Amino acid sequence: MKYYSPDSLDAYFKLRSKLAGKDVAVLAGGTDLMPRYERGLSMPDHLIDLKSLSKLSSILVSDDYIEIGALTSIQDLHDHAVIQAEFTAIHQAAHEFAGTQIRHRATTGGNLCNASPAGDLLPGLYAFEAILELTNADGQRTLPISDFILGPGKTALSDGELLTAIRIPRDHWDSKFIKVGLRQSMAISVINIALVYHHLEASFTHLKIATGAVAPTVITLDEFCQAYQLNPSNLLQHIQLIDNAISPIDDIRATANYRRTVLKNLIRDFLTNG
Repeated sequence: MKYYSPDSLDAYFKLRSKLAGKDVAVLAGGTDLMPRYERGLSMPDHLIDLKSLSKLSSILVSDDYIEIGALTSIQDLHDHAVIQAEFTAIHQAAHEFAGTQIRHRATTGGNLCNASPAGDLLPGLYAFEAILELTNADGQRTLPISDFILGPGKTALSDGELLTAIRIPRDHWDSKFIKVGLRQSMAISVINIALVYHHLEASFTHLKIATGAVAPTVITLDEFCQAYQLNPSNLLQHIQLIDNAISPIDDIRATANYRRTVLKNLIRDFLTNG
């Protein structure tokens, strides 16, 4: 395996052009790639380490949005004052993310590109309607996160394209993250939920719920949220709409029926008791 460490995006794209058609992988935090090596699984012929692309490690704040560089560590995301103050669900998800050592190494962009249905950062980014910046040698394009992740381990990145930033609108909604795992820490989610909302007296003027580990990708429960906002008194009837949106499976962590039941119970409890 050959190792490369470009020090700029231009150098990265020149290298990708040179390696076109070859077996290439990029290394961000390495928290998914390195365990493959330790288990003796196949590794790429060419490995490009992104850590020298320091411009992708910053968090920028404007009046309208916050922009998170793709190489921002989970710990830096967790510690950022604006994330803590305005994006509570993302802050809570970062807090629940693995252990301290992994949070200092793992990156926000790496977690996105891994495209796990159980990724803890993903529901918050879906519920806050994050927009992703994708860059190639010819320029940039933007894509809603819901169009970026296509399935387990599958994204809309084209050959040679790189996720460079995540932008989240600063709409000042309240939010909450809930994780159910088999143990208190270092556990893959059985289910996870992000709720982004705004109360006005006794009603929700905004409600967005995204949930992971209940389908091949993160699911937003838009039909349920719309029905509940129109008629909150029929919560028990509306809650059945969640069944139509999800497709959980049985695996070593939980049964599909358990996931369905717990998800509906947690959402009902939140909407009833806050």
